[in-house]
Amino acid sequence: MNDVNFFTQNIKTFLFIAGLCFTFHSTFAQSSNTEYFMSSSFTKTFTNPAKRPEKGYVGIPALTNVAVDLKTNTLNLDNFLFPGVGENGKTGWFLNENVSYDDFMENISSKNYLGVNVDYTILGAGFYVKDLFLSFDISARANAGINLPKDLFDFAKTGFATGEEAEKVYNLSNLRANANAFTQIGFGGSYPFLDSSLTLGAKIKVLLGVAHADFNLDEMRIQINDNVWKASTQASGVMIIPTVQVEYDKKGKVRRFNTDGSFSFVNGWGLGLDLGATFKPSRIFNFTGDFAWLDKLTISAALTDIGFISWNKNKMISLTTNPQELIVTGNHTIDINESDNLFKDIRDNLEDAVAFYPSTSSKTTSGLGAKLNWGMEFALMKDQLNIGFLNTAYFNPVKTISEFTIAGAYRPLSGVEVGLSYSFVHSSFQTIGFALHLGPCFYISSDYAIPHVNSQFIPTSSQAFNVQFGFAIPIGKKHQ
Repeated sequence: MNDVNFFTQNIKTFLFIAGLCFTFHSTFAQSSNTEYFMSSSFTKTFTNPAKRPEKGYVGIPALTNVAVDLKTNTLNLDNFLFPGVGENGKTGWFLNENVSYDDFMENISSKNYLGVNVDYTILGAGFYVKDLFLSFDISARANAGINLPKDLFDFAKTGFATGEEAEKVYNLSNLRANANAFTQIGFGGSYPFLDSSLTLGAKIKVLLGVAHADFNLDEMRIQINDNVWKASTQASGVMIIPTVQVEYDKKGKVRRFNTDGSFSFVNGWGLGLDLGATFKPSRIFNFTGDFAWLDKLTISAALTDIGFISWNKNKMISLTTNPQELIVTGNHTIDINESDNLFKDIRDNLEDAVAFYPSTSSKTTSGLGAKLNWGMEFALMKDQLNIGFLNTAYFNPVKTISEFTIAGAYRPLSGVEVGLSYSFVHSSFQTIGFALHLGPCFYISSDYAIPHVNSQFIPTSSQAFNVQFGFAIPIGKKHQ
């Protein structure tokens, strides 16, 4: 095997795993931020276990709550599609020769991330025992994140051609893909204290791990000029995915993956915890005069998804590369042309770049991706109208994402409640959200109900998407 083929051997392995991380988790999040202000919502307890619904509830089996949430900073279509550059003035892909390097790269960040969270509540119920609120749910959950370094897109656009430059260096380090899928069994409760001014809530979660993958291209540098290019690589990762097995060649190197393995539904276990509190200062302090408007103020805060999953070490596939630096001389110019599949082109041109071998990794645990929420709200018009704001920080292995939401919820009729919100995601993307609770059973909400669209009504510039819906039957009397 020559040096070029030796360098270019298994980038497809890394990209295959990165793709698995997302394709496995992209079909089925916690409650939307708009729901947080809805009086009739029970899913707001997912965001803060001290936020109590006005009535108990029983979810419709398999349809209690379905929620999907996606966020990115640059990986939206507007940054990769360019109007008028294609044939006959059509929209073209960023690899089109009519798209300049500068026009494309000015929209790419040093870290380009995509995060997905999914929550499918199969069964859920909650009820009051005097002032104590108890809840129970069984959910299928998944979260995934991927981080793509800027030089990956630089490489995709320019390929191995150096042009007039004497030298070109690509740093593809810290390309990371991470994903978890698990079953959650939750037990929650909340209770008011201090003359009902302070409500404390908690939720304990038993977690049964189904699948896990965490791969990182720790180091990959490609240094190119007209006659010589050098490359150094180091990558590592672990994975447990049902039925997926790895095949090795005679030298112990990863040859390919297959899906011939046996299916195991439980491949790990763990515990999670949600903690929350709400505080009504008017119950303790007597506000009068200029401060009378504080009578309807509620302050709330919560930290959710604190916890871990410990994966079965005997089922864990652990891989690593052998650190090496390759020097290749001669003319090895490789260009990447416009294509429907960017990663296929990169794979074809660098298919041997990262050669994986089995390793003994001590990493067998993964976090859930904690979320910090805090907000304030006011009840007006005899509690028919709630208005307030909520700040949320999502912590995940790839990127911490911050979101600020201003929202209101209005109940014009008994059994009907409408919510409206305006959200700021990582300070550069704003959007309008909407929620509707109709009758005693059905609800639907989205923090990004009106996406940014192009002239063909395709949401090309949207950097976030979520939708949540479900069916639940209220039970009992309205709890004061």
